[in-house]
Amino acid sequence: MTKLRVAVSGVGSLGQHHARIASASERTELVAVVDPNEARGREIAGKFGTTWMATLEEVMPKVDVVQIAAPTGFHHGIGVAVLKAGKHVIMEKPLAATLAEGEALLQALAEARKANPKLVAAVGHLERFNPAVQKLRELGFKPRFAEATRVSPFPMRSMEVDVIMDVMIHDLDLLLALVGKPVKSVEAVGVPVLTKYADVVNARLKFEGGGFATVTASRVARKKERTLRAFGENAYASLDFAAQKLEVLRLVAGPEGPAVKPETVDITEGEPLKLELEAFYEACQGGIQDFVPWKEAFEAMRVADQVQKSVETSLKEMLG
Repeated sequence: MTKLRVAVSGVGSLGQHHARIASASERTELVAVVDPNEARGREIAGKFGTTWMATLEEVMPKVDVVQIAAPTGFHHGIGVAVLKAGKHVIMEKPLAATLAEGEALLQALAEARKANPKLVAAVGHLERFNPAVQKLRELGFKPRFAEATRVSPFPMRSMEVDVIMDVMIHDLDLLLALVGKPVKSVEAVGVPVLTKYADVVNARLKFEGGGFATVTASRVARKKERTLRAFGENAYASLDFAAQKLEVLRLVAGPEGPAVKPETVDITEGEPLKLELEAFYEACQGGIQDFVPWKEAFEAMRVADQVQKSVETSLKEMLG
């Protein structure tokens, strides 16, 4: 099969790994990395045996796929340009900086698909490709109540967005996928600590059909914690994203009455970003369609927007 010709737009802390994976994949040829910072662009290009270019326009005619890892504020402009050129695209989360820009990207995608119905447009919600998450979904686990915690020390990046769009959106997307129903209402509190945006947020989500979830995100913690506890019908699941571990306990009928039985869950560890990108490449080549589509990513943005508005309201009440 002919290799996909790839350009990576933005080679910062995450974009460099996009370049690494694209350069090593059997499905792709890394044609160029694109970054306005020449020193950084040349450094990453040299590291992975490709070419640096300052603008995407220079390389667009030479590629089939664009991987966008530029800061969120640039997603809309770059995304529209890539779609007008008719290229497959994967956009790092979140899809866009605002709901209006997200809606504009969905409209641009609809227009682009009139000319190319097979155009693949994915968003990099890589936790969906965490092996522990994939195993939980394979088990068909449907949470009735869930607790998601995602905290870490301040990363000294992504200071142009709040912790909701930077961090919490991972869990908002994942909960939507696991529960399988829309969010009905949101109550949230949060405070800015090190930036002008909310750095610590706790949200309570109510889903249609009666499911609930609490989601905590912080980028001012002393240590990293990325966990999900989910409670379903006669079952409990505990997931550690970083360790890629999943524990499932089920209520079963025993000889002496009901008993809680641990379920052995075998997980083959893997790099979520690599698994995500390889699945995206396969879809671009006409294979299995296993990726997070823009529409689903936009729904996560919609919930994030509800959380942001609730946090804003609670802050106004707090400050009088």
